Amino acid sequence: MMRSPALLALPFAALALLSACKEASAPETAATASLTPVTANAAVIKDPRRVLPLEGGVNFRDLGGYMTTGGRMTKWEVLYRAGSPAGLTAKDQAELARRGIRTVCDLRASDERKAEPNPYVAANADVTYWTRDYAADAGDLMKALGGPDASAEKSRAAMIGFYRVLPEQHAPAFRQMFAFLAEGKVPLAFNCSAGKDRTGTAAALVLTLLGVPRETIVADYALSDDLVDYMAKLSEGPKDGPYAALARLPREVVAPLLASDPAYIEAALNAMAAKHGSVDAFIAKELGVTPAMKQAIIENLTEPA
Repeated sequence: MMRSPALLALPFAALALLSACKEASAPETAATASLTPVTANAAVIKDPRRVLPLEGGVNFRDLGGYMTTGGRMTKWEVLYRAGSPAGLTAKDQAELARRGIRTVCDLRASDERKAEPNPYVAANADVTYWTRDYAADAGDLMKALGGPDASAEKSRAAMIGFYRVLPEQHAPAFRQMFAFLAEGKVPLAFNCSAGKDRTGTAAALVLTLLGVPRETIVADYALSDDLVDYMAKLSEGPKDGPYAALARLPREVVAPLLASDPAYIEAALNAMAAKHGSVDAFIAKELGVTPAMKQAIIENLTEPA
């Protein structure tokens, strides 16, 4: 069930505790010591600024407000993650323009962009719009979905396998996005179709570089399930669209593909660490992020907590 932004209000008690911890000069107490970046972020993830007040946006949210292990906080209104932009209304586009979004990294395949163009970039010639021409390859996923032995378990296992290779497959897009962030071409928004798989992995990579705790990264990823009823959107989609075939499959078989299961993003993070030694090493080796670029990204996207 979709959860409205109104239900994501940040508890006043958490706000008061955050303020007290920032301003207190007394020695650290047991209460303030317990407010780690993880516990602070567990509250701030529900901040009403998290989800943008859009009429036609899909999973369009701000990555601001997260505390890092280095004592900084991600800036609000600088970096956004989203799903398909096709439904953005004129009012929505005005809101994005008000926020000054000047760079858009569209992670979708060529046929996805053709089926659902981005009206915001079409109406704003001064926005840098980066795309990559490629054909989506969902061969293993489709094999799991078809046949007499199709099941929710097989679909979930296929998704875990898909996430293990996703970072490598989309490294060219992630590399360009990090280059934009290092150059200070913000505010920047990045999106795919659902705003959870390619976009969720991109968000996990950026937050990892910034020093946001892994627990928060996983929670931010899983938040998509609370914000979007993907099954309803699938059934409402065009009958000849790129995902029309999924709408004709049994609900229980398709459900794992539409979920933001924490096991999925954990699989991606673990696969990068297993192959490269750490996620940070993947970012350096495969995405070409130098120490100087990393420092620039931290300066561009965070501020003292």
